[in-house]
Amino acid sequence: MSKARTLNREELEALLRRAKDARSPASIRALGSPRLLGDLVVCGLESTKSIHLMGAKRRDQIPPPGTEVTLSLLVEDEVITAHTTLIDPIISNEGDTMFPPILRVAWLERALEFHRRGDVRVATPDLPPLKASLAFDGRILGARLLNLTEMGMGVGLEEVVSVLPHARLEVEVLLPGGTPLRVIGEVRHVELLDNDALPTRIGMVFAEISDHARESLHRFVQARRTDRSEVMRKAN
Repeated sequence: MSKARTLNREELEALLRRAKDARSPASIRALGSPRLLGDLVVCGLESTKSIHLMGAKRRDQIPPPGTEVTLSLLVEDEVITAHTTLIDPIISNEGDTMFPPILRVAWLERALEFHRRGDVRVATPDLPPLKASLAFDGRILGARLLNLTEMGMGVGLEEVVSVLPHARLEVEVLLPGGTPLRVIGEVRHVELLDNDALPTRIGMVFAEISDHARESLHRFVQARRTDRSEVMRKAN
């Protein structure tokens, strides 16, 4: 389950120092935007003032100072997300391309969300798909969430159903951590499989999703990608 906690000054400082010492993976995303700036690491702290992040490239589209962002950190076995603000980066001389910018975000002053790493791994080989329900033709069908992005999802149905492309389906799922997600998706492709526990596979893009649900989805996907970047780094 994800848990929102407000840490006192000593607890927060200790947490962020652990992140710095471990060069914890991190990512940032402007609020309301699906664009993620990932593959960052915590590289420094200015106590009570800012957190330093390295890994950005000069060519990256970095939001301007003052932008409200969601920061995601991987610290040991937890992915931690929090709202903060970008402040002026540390930039070397324009002609010196050997040193990319060091990003700085304001010290964390709001509640932090803590997610277990396993809770942000949806549809991975070692975890079963999430249970979901799908409304279609006046019926509520059992389904499994097979994949999830900021733009759409793939679901498998427990029975054979004839669904046409461009049909609109309502899907409800409880994300790990207890975050409910209700969306209406437009069908883009359908596949029928013989002798499969989920014989109907449907891929859809989001057609209707509330602002609150979209922001919850963005935070969840961001936490998942922050974890994934560390898994891929260790694999290499």
